Amino acid sequence: MKLTRKHVVTGHCGGRYGMRAGQQLVMTAAADYLGLSLTQLRTPLHAGTSLAGIATAQGKPASGLKDAILAAMTSRINADTALTAQQKAAMINQVKSHLGTMVNMDMDHVPGPGMGWHMTGTGSPMDGMRR
Repeated sequence: MKLTRKHVVTGHCGGRYGMRAGQQLVMTAAADYLGLSLTQLRTPLHAGTSLAGIATAQGKPASGLKDAILAAMTSRINADTALTAQQKAAMINQVKSHLGTMVNMDMDHVPGPGMGWHMTGTGSPMDGMRR
């Protein structure tokens, strides 16, 4: 099976899940860790504050934010019974290698309710995982 961006974000190999579901997963994990609603999280993101910056403002370490996002992504990936153990490990390693970018990027151009094009650009967990 060829891995795609959809696999990395959602851990799902088919069905109705797509990029938006994966973006929502990251946003929900971040909001939960930070003790914020999704709306409260999006406001500073749209103003140009990174997730790490929001964590600092909330008195929480960015390392804990990375752990929360990784745990959510790992859970989603591992729940997909259509993936082999090797595929799951490869996707989790991709996520791990880009956590710093995810939490430190400037999100002032976020186009919608998810993390937008930032999650699919160069250096993102989905970089190089084209359909």
